[in-house]
Amino acid sequence: MTVLSLNTKSEEKVENASSKKESIGVVIENEVAEKDHHEKFTEEDEEKVTIGQKTIEEVVNEIAGKPTIWSILFVIVAMSYGFSVDSLTYLTVFAGTLSYEKWECVSTLCTKLLNNSTDKTDFYTRNTLCNSNLKLNEDFIFTNDGRTSLAVDWGLFCDGEPKMSFLSSSIFAGAYVGFLVASPLFDTLGRKKVTIGAAILTLITTIAAGFSQNYYIMVVLRFLCGVGKNACWMGIYCWILEFTPARMRTFMTILAYTSHGTGFLLVDMIGYYVKDWRHIFFIISTVTFLGTVPMFFVPESPRFFLSKNKLSKAKASLERFSRYIGSPKSMAEVNLVFTPHKQNWLKQIKDFYVYPKLGIQTMLLALVWMLTCALSYTFNFGWSKISKDFYMGYAFAAVGTILSYYLIIPVNILLGKKRGMLCFLVISGFSYCIAMIDYNISLDFTIEHLASLVGFMTITSTYAMTNQYTGELTPTSHRGMVFCICGSFGRIGSFLGPYIQLLFTILDKRITFGIFTVVTIICGIIITFTRDPTGKDMPETPAELGKVK
Repeated sequence: MTVLSLNTKSEEKVENASSKKESIGVVIENEVAEKDHHEKFTEEDEEKVTIGQKTIEEVVNEIAGKPTIWSILFVIVAMSYGFSVDSLTYLTVFAGTLSYEKWECVSTLCTKLLNNSTDKTDFYTRNTLCNSNLKLNEDFIFTNDGRTSLAVDWGLFCDGEPKMSFLSSSIFAGAYVGFLVASPLFDTLGRKKVTIGAAILTLITTIAAGFSQNYYIMVVLRFLCGVGKNACWMGIYCWILEFTPARMRTFMTILAYTSHGTGFLLVDMIGYYVKDWRHIFFIISTVTFLGTVPMFFVPESPRFFLSKNKLSKAKASLERFSRYIGSPKSMAEVNLVFTPHKQNWLKQIKDFYVYPKLGIQTMLLALVWMLTCALSYTFNFGWSKISKDFYMGYAFAAVGTILSYYLIIPVNILLGKKRGMLCFLVISGFSYCIAMIDYNISLDFTIEHLASLVGFMTITSTYAMTNQYTGELTPTSHRGMVFCICGSFGRIGSFLGPYIQLLFTILDKRITFGIFTVVTIICGIIITFTRDPTGKDMPETPAELGKVK
């Protein structure tokens, strides 16, 4: 890294400081602090400020370059909020589940229809229930294996299914708004404050949803939950990523997203064993609370402090981090090289025009986020239409989700990030083509289900890699904003997912899977126009983007 000198006045101060046996780091830190205090940073000041010979990347590599049990525990505990992310997302799926085959007649009209049916084994179906003018509690009741369901309580079945899809999508609409609100805040107030605030909002609204008495209040609470949930996860991911050395970022991403898959499996198990849908909300609220507590003890990102020209706080953050992972390091004698960057929300927006690479890169990544999220959430809200066993279908999806994250390791090692993502997309597209085949492997398992599961796993791998891809390509000064922009596009795809899965009921499955294949191809084409960050240092400012070829 090229090290540029300060102006003559600063050099004279350094010489005077040396004669008095004072630290060069103290002098320059005061110089930077003085400029910051008087808000005199200009475009000319956006040059390397030398406080020795080490970058933040080099210091992080020294502290956490080798994985230890303590560094792994740090990531798991710090990002334990991830266990509640998918649990919160799919709460309405399990709280609102019902089976169109599990109901019984309670009126003369319904009984007469049953007696007049030519095939009584096919009587208890969605077609009979929704096309015979039968009324809930008057003509029939859901047995539903003794489970309560918000879909039954609020009439969200048959013609009410679109309202159920809207309820499921409301959390993504909230996430979109949350990203827009959090976007300028992450890079101005810091990763920690905004992330904790978002986590608290999520916790409060999830508890309140468990007490909700009608559909419309639930929609509002799920919307507000979405405002907090995804902003919180984006914040904690960006936050911990900035503590992670380059060679460990793939592993860190896998550990982080493994908590998602585990949370997915957790809510499936809770939904299976807990019969009351309100109790499911309260249990997941507890998981959310336990994931929020560690955030108060994790230090703020040192990269954020440096982007705000707060050198002493950055050093204190690094020291605290080093103690947490069992590799204590004093920063008193450590000399850093960093780039002061005048920054506010309006300047961040302007930078997308001033630095075209930043703007184009963000646009391309945002489109990838949207398409991969749309495909992923289409399956996750539609397994009940693909799998013959509701809970088993979601259990397979949860295990597949976890496995999909670990598939990233060998693919990343062999192919790198960009070619690895393209490889996953090729497999996804091929799987969707195979899913068009109508063949039963067993009574409970079909070619459609197996191929869909493979396609879902590889598209999930692509989505997880997209998160890391975005973080490594984006400069620290804009990372929070870019994550939020991409995340907001991702939420558009997520919002569409619960509606797209309705295609399985209104279109021939070959047409539906054909659409998925085309979307996958488009996603691959977009990725070919991005740059591969494999093996590169994360840029600190937009001017450094040219380092990633």
